[in-house]
Amino acid sequence: MTEAQRIYKELKQDIVTCKLSPGLSISELEMCDRYAASRTPVREACRRLEDESLMQMTPFRGYSITPLTIEEYRNLRELQSVVEPAVAAFAAERATPEQIREISGWATYEYQVGERNSYYTFLEWNKNFHISIAAASRNQSLLQIVTNAQTRLMRYYYLVIVMDSYGPQLVAEHQELVRALRSGNAELARARASDHLENTVKRSMKVDLLAVNLPNENPMNTDYSDWLRNPEPLGAKRTKRARLTRPRKTVKH
Repeated sequence: MTEAQRIYKELKQDIVTCKLSPGLSISELEMCDRYAASRTPVREACRRLEDESLMQMTPFRGYSITPLTIEEYRNLRELQSVVEPAVAAFAAERATPEQIREISGWATYEYQVGERNSYYTFLEWNKNFHISIAAASRNQSLLQIVTNAQTRLMRYYYLVIVMDSYGPQLVAEHQELVRALRSGNAELARARASDHLENTVKRSMKVDLLAVNLPNENPMNTDYSDWLRNPEPLGAKRTKRARLTRPRKTVKH
């Protein structure tokens, strides 16, 4: 792994998990200090993240983390509804037994209600589940689209921890989709993927659309009605630069 690849990986993880808040302004110097690197690999990493719509560069002002908006959220959901059922249909026809086993493995995790880290784990497994299906389609362009969409959606879920009792339903829907893929029936896989996306939207719409402008640590008790009538991107009113510090290393026991 090159230095630029390392920074890209670490910076992307910090953006996706919202350790770097949406809308936050970041200078090259701050990133060099945070990731213990020189300017050249930092710039290379930032260019890649710009291409993925996770960062923005303003000439003479530096970089910022792309803000979250309801418009982007809806766009990503619409993209999913068009692309992922087709991806599932291709995967049903083209997946190898090894790929089916991998997809099935990612479909088994059920998060525990009330446990934050369990929900974070589910988000990672869910992303890998959908990306693995895209990989099994054997279409590199579709894989890139699904990977980017899933990664960008992760930021919305990290801002609001929805520890509701949907775990069993999500696992059941994932496993139904796996069975459809294993059967090799493209139209059945397409239908199961569409059903899963439709159910996910119904389950998450109330919370997810209200969560994209998080003003405090307890979003579930916040009234978002004014913001929904006149939405602004998260971070739009932030003019003061936040100071970045290098993450503390944790000791694994």
